[in-house]
Amino acid sequence: MSQRARRVSRRAGLGLIASVSLVAVLASPAAAHGVGGRIDLPLPAWQLAWAAGFAVAISFVALGAFWSEPRLADASTGSAMPAPLRDFGSPGVAIGRVFGLVAFGLTLAAAWFGTEAGDENLAPVALFITFWVGMQIASFLFGDVWRACNPLWTLAHAGAWVRARITRTELSPATHGEATHWPAAIAIFSFLWLELAYHSPDSPRSIAVFLTMYSVIVLMGASVFGRGWARTSEGFGVLFSKLAAMAPMYRDDEGVLRFRLPMAGLARLDMRRGTVPFILIVLGSTSFDGFTRSSWWLEIRGNRTGWEYTIVSTIGLIIVIGVVALAYGIAIALMARITGDSFGELSDRFGPSLVPIAAAYAVAHYFSLFILEGQALFALLSDPFGRGADIFGTADRDIDYSVISTTAIAWVQTVSIAIGHVFGVAVAHDRAIERWKHPLAIKSQYPMLGVMVLYTVVGLFLLLGA
Repeated sequence: MSQRARRVSRRAGLGLIASVSLVAVLASPAAAHGVGGRIDLPLPAWQLAWAAGFAVAISFVALGAFWSEPRLADASTGSAMPAPLRDFGSPGVAIGRVFGLVAFGLTLAAAWFGTEAGDENLAPVALFITFWVGMQIASFLFGDVWRACNPLWTLAHAGAWVRARITRTELSPATHGEATHWPAAIAIFSFLWLELAYHSPDSPRSIAVFLTMYSVIVLMGASVFGRGWARTSEGFGVLFSKLAAMAPMYRDDEGVLRFRLPMAGLARLDMRRGTVPFILIVLGSTSFDGFTRSSWWLEIRGNRTGWEYTIVSTIGLIIVIGVVALAYGIAIALMARITGDSFGELSDRFGPSLVPIAAAYAVAHYFSLFILEGQALFALLSDPFGRGADIFGTADRDIDYSVISTTAIAWVQTVSIAIGHVFGVAVAHDRAIERWKHPLAIKSQYPMLGVMVLYTVVGLFLLLGA
């Protein structure tokens, strides 16, 4: 890394640390209290939501004053890790692929052949908690972990290899340069629909049907369009790769592990047709999850059950995603009027600023679920099919709700929402000054700031079910 790049990385890091520190002070969960069960611990909405929104606005002012040149792009290359870690590749990837196949196979087998009681079957906890929540957290902390253990990619690669040997042709490309992210958007929406709108998401048989259909579609697409299709069109893989751009470590094109400034990877995020809608679907779905805890939704839902509940929830899910997308679209349209650039160009340019917000919402909404209910995995691994087995001697292990205090969870929820939006503002600011001179860059960001503050305040109110 050059001296200039080091200075840029250092200054960017100091700027982010200062903004985050300000948020942590202003958005303190001083009056937090807890509620047991599935609902995350609520915080005093009137205090927290507006304090966090104010902190985001103040961070924008600070960035405008002290961040006058683009920094994330130069910092995105980073520095190579020490030699023992730098070249750690083939063994780790091989282990990851085997682990991914075993975990996927066990989950699918439990879903199809295990007990139909969701709380006694491995599949619901493995899919909705360990995998869905855990892999999101692992991605933005440690990089694209899923890329190394994705069982569908492993199967697609194996199928392409066998096909190449039989036909005596070359392997299809590992990447698909012309592919869009629209198939991935549809794929991730189907999963979020199962989790948030379907009336029986924890049914092992429902999970079995979903995983089977999802896998068949991905593998069929890879067989028709080449194995690279599994990279660009598999919903989970696309999401985790976007979150991984936030991580302080990554693997470059030559397979070398490198350190870099957190968030710097977002300056070089792979943006394709459908990428922004994909991110907005994830963000809107998490917002809908928060909305379902509100008194408004409880009145709308009433006593509906079964498919009637599913229909109402599906409509609600689509509406909330639409509202979140509309807010972003209005901000981009206003920016287009200010700058004269096209809507599509601006949407792609500032799409990466939504990624930290999506990550923050995931942590704030699901952190307590992951830490507490996720403990059920230890018992279920001993009896994955719910047939009375005790393979590892942990089948009778209960969930320890004292493993983390309600205050600690409250802090995580509060700071994650606030920091996520500050990072979003920082990324948007960096993208703006990379495109325009400082005065126009600042002016262009007013609509985006409004959206960030709106997402912060409304997101926290939804989190609290207020």
